[in-house]
Amino acid sequence: MGSWRIWAVVAAVMLLELQVVVDAQLRYGYYDGVCPGVEDRVRTLTRRSFVADATASAAMLRLAFHDCQVGTGGCDASIMMDGNGGEMSSDNNFGVKRLDIINSIKSDMEDMCPTTVSCADIIAMAGREAVAFNGGPDIQIPLGRKDIDFSSASEADAKLPPATSSVDRMLSVFGAFGMTAEESVAILGAHTIGGGHCKNIQDRLKFNSPSAPDSLLFRTQLMSACAVNVFNVAVLNNDATQFTFDNQYFRDIQNGRGLFTVDNLVSTDPRTAPIVQLYASNEGAFFASFQSAYVKLTSRALTGNRGSVRSSCQQ
Repeated sequence: MGSWRIWAVVAAVMLLELQVVVDAQLRYGYYDGVCPGVEDRVRTLTRRSFVADATASAAMLRLAFHDCQVGTGGCDASIMMDGNGGEMSSDNNFGVKRLDIINSIKSDMEDMCPTTVSCADIIAMAGREAVAFNGGPDIQIPLGRKDIDFSSASEADAKLPPATSSVDRMLSVFGAFGMTAEESVAILGAHTIGGGHCKNIQDRLKFNSPSAPDSLLFRTQLMSACAVNVFNVAVLNNDATQFTFDNQYFRDIQNGRGLFTVDNLVSTDPRTAPIVQLYASNEGAFFASFQSAYVKLTSRALTGNRGSVRSSCQQ
């Protein structure tokens, strides 16, 4: 049996075990009896937006991360709410974009099945579609998340880990979702699509910075790309194949070409370096771990009578 097939079987077993855990809160096929066709419709609409905007898929994956990591509600669509003092006011959400895609899909869902499909579920589905659309695994996730009715910038300030995170903090953040070290490293592999802002790597480019890239050539390339950073909008590729969900990220960070501080640290820390090495050489192993990690990331949510289904994601 080929390497990819072996890891596909491993992933299937891991997801079956996860299903037992999340069934008490979320369910696979949650909308089948109340609004058939939801997942297919969301898939069609998200992929349509990805075709129109090559950067939209990475934006949707990042949005799912930033929604699920904040607040007691977890994946609760709090990031979508308008108003001063909300999560989008946090500096940690700098660069989060294309919320209009979620709003558009929500409008379509309201026409299809009013007050039935939560904004939180749409975000989680859009994130998983971003992975599959770019060549990654097709992740099956349970649904039934409810939306929350408030949003806090201070929560985002406290809960979203900065690009300068240590390996300790990275393992702590994802460990809180029940992720193993292997899954925590795998979920960082989301950096394999999209890009990062120069604003978030300025400390790495300072003279004698302890977090400077090991490769002088790579550091010079970053400094050159960020030399003109008007309004902090300059963007750098996360890895050499920014529009393909693959294991290139792990090969890059092994060679000292990690964009963020945590990328560099995870490739050298003795707890995580062997995992990076595995994923760099075995894409199937990375995909299997990423699938279970994404299910765990998106399964901390409000369910049942906790929360509601908002008719608008912005309010």
